[in-house]
Amino acid sequence: MLRPPIGVALLGFLVLMAGFAFTVMGLRYSGFVVFGPGDLGSGLLFWGLLTLLAGIMFIVAAFALWSVQPWGWLFTHFLALLALLDAFFVWISNGSFSDGLAVAIFPLVVLWYLNLRDVKAAFGLEGAV
Repeated sequence: MLRPPIGVALLGFLVLMAGFAFTVMGLRYSGFVVFGPGDLGSGLLFWGLLTLLAGIMFIVAAFALWSVQPWGWLFTHFLALLALLDAFFVWISNGSFSDGLAVAIFPLVVLWYLNLRDVKAAFGLEGAV
C-alpha cells in the first residue's frame, strides 16, 4: 500500500470527520436518538436516510484517499466542485461577494492541490491530462 502525500492524508481526515458528522446527523433525522432528543416528522426519515448514506460515502472516500485510490481523487474533485457551486449560492443569497469568496477559498485550494504533479502521480494519474 502506498503512503499518501501529507496533504491527501489531511484531506482524508477532514473527509472522515465530515462522514462521522453526516452519519450522526442522518441517524438523528432518521429517528435514532444518538445525542440529545431526536428530530421527527415532516419527511425527516427520507432526508435522514440520504444524509446517513452521504456520511457512509464520505467515510469510504476517506479510506480511498488514504489508500490513494484514483476514484478517491475523483470523488474529492467532485466534492470541491459542489463546494464551489455552494459558494456561488452563498454569494447570491447573501448578496455579498466577500462571503462567497470566503466560502470558495478552501475548495479552490483543494482543487489546486489535487492537480499538482506529485499528488496526481501518487494516485497513478500522472499520464492523465
